[in-house]
Amino acid sequence: MGAYPVYQEFYELHAGANLKSFYALPDDVSLANMMSSLGDNATGVISEGTAATQIASGTWVGSLTHITASNGYWIILDSDATLSTFDATPTDPSLIYYLHSGANLISFPSSGIVDVSSALPDDVEGSISGAISEGTATTQISPGLWVGSLNSFEGGKGYWVISDDDISFSYDLSTLSRS
Repeated sequence: MGAYPVYQEFYELHAGANLKSFYALPDDVSLANMMSSLGDNATGVISEGTAATQIASGTWVGSLTHITASNGYWIILDSDATLSTFDATPTDPSLIYYLHSGANLISFPSSGIVDVSSALPDDVEGSISGAISEGTATTQISPGLWVGSLNSFEGGKGYWVISDDDISFSYDLSTLSRS
């Protein structure tokens, strides 16, 4: 056994588009393996600049071929289902995110929750003007002052983070609370 425990994760998904990310991944991160617990119910997966469609049971076509710890994903379903991952190793919590100016579809690398302002290191927070997740958003109206319904980053959710500059950062997880 490695330095990290091995997880089994279950993500409750609804019919339609679900904006998700993965803070623990198995060795086989192929799209076919990662979506296998959804069967034919999953019709598509979209990430920033890449996508795939399931054309037959377990057969995916498109430029998206595998899942990464740093990206967010729109998972498209015909009906409610549970996505399961087994033998997953947690993401390194100090994962570095490389953002370009504009909208970046990224993950959150932990199973917990952190307030938006606390999660963004002070040296890059001023370069981020907003964040959007499924059904929620926030905008920075002055340094460290965020307004909107998105109050925290949470493991398992994906985020469109709007950057004014090309930046790199790791989330500050020092105030992480377990969900």
